[in-house]
Amino acid sequence: MRLCRHPDLLLTWGGSGSSLAIGSTGVEVPGKGLVEILDLFHEPLSMSDAIRRIPSRDARVVRAQIRVLRDLGYLLTEGAASRARSQLRAWRGNEASVRYHAACRDLTYLAGPRKFEAFVRKTVLPRPKPAPFKTYERARRVAIPASERTWETNELERVLLKRRTIRAFSREPVDPRKLARLFRLTFGVSAVLPSDLFGPLVGRTSPSGGALHPIEAYAIVWNVRGLAPGVYHYDMGGNLARLRKGDFRAVAVEVASGQTWVRRAAFLCILTAVFPRVLWKYPTEDSYRTLFLDAGHLAQTFCLVATSLGLGPFTTAAIQDSKIEKLLRIDGIDEFPVYLCGAGVPARQPGRAEKKSRKRL
Repeated sequence: MRLCRHPDLLLTWGGSGSSLAIGSTGVEVPGKGLVEILDLFHEPLSMSDAIRRIPSRDARVVRAQIRVLRDLGYLLTEGAASRARSQLRAWRGNEASVRYHAACRDLTYLAGPRKFEAFVRKTVLPRPKPAPFKTYERARRVAIPASERTWETNELERVLLKRRTIRAFSREPVDPRKLARLFRLTFGVSAVLPSDLFGPLVGRTSPSGGALHPIEAYAIVWNVRGLAPGVYHYDMGGNLARLRKGDFRAVAVEVASGQTWVRRAAFLCILTAVFPRVLWKYPTEDSYRTLFLDAGHLAQTFCLVATSLGLGPFTTAAIQDSKIEKLLRIDGIDEFPVYLCGAGVPARQPGRAEKKSRKRL
């Protein structure tokens, strides 16, 4: 049996020596003494052939190290290596993007208010809190006209002031017309823009770098009147396609990293990024961050529209990437999750859990 290096193997140097990591998983181990072995496997090679090529090393030690590298996925069988898809190649060689993406996947979040409070008291509160905003004391002040110091003069201002993250919901189902309007105004096509060089470009109510719109919208629905519970995809043409049928409330909590209050909402939107849309025009390292800027624009629009419709919106970046990719059957390379947003009919009076969470904040 012959082995090959993983196509996305990265090598970095730290204070204690080298570290190895697969860009697509972010697994790291001390790499001392392993670099020489990995260098041999740039082409398919059997274990015995590899041992013969470094006669200065103890054969038993080399054999054990090769097994460790294989167990970690750093070395693949020749067949697996031929089937493995390189994220580095798919992302046009953007090594920094691959590394950052791997480091942020499937993070573990604290479960329960006691653990959270203990962590805050031990790790956060002992450090001085930064100033909430900057002021330039010596700069010349320009007075704002008194007429511009009032609020709630129009509907947009009222919606902006009313927008809050909601975590307490009633059991009342969401009106399907409100869901349709929310999705259309947030994720639908609002314009078609002519372009001589790039052809027709679509517009949404939120901006997108290069009008490329890499964000796709999925929804786990469980409490919308007349709409069967399940997993849906919303296309820019205004259609909901049901991908999976059933009650996925428990899954919604899991993909939101165990935030149990999510199940009391009516639906959860999963925003994913289709990176090739951006890389087609912008193959540079900074293109990765535009995905999250686009998602943020859409999420803010989502929250404002939901508020105007009388719904209680929320957003969260505490996502479990692998669970979402499995749920949506996406590959995690061309398309991967970036943000969550959802809504429900807000409770008329905040429940005890909501009051406690406000008190903690």
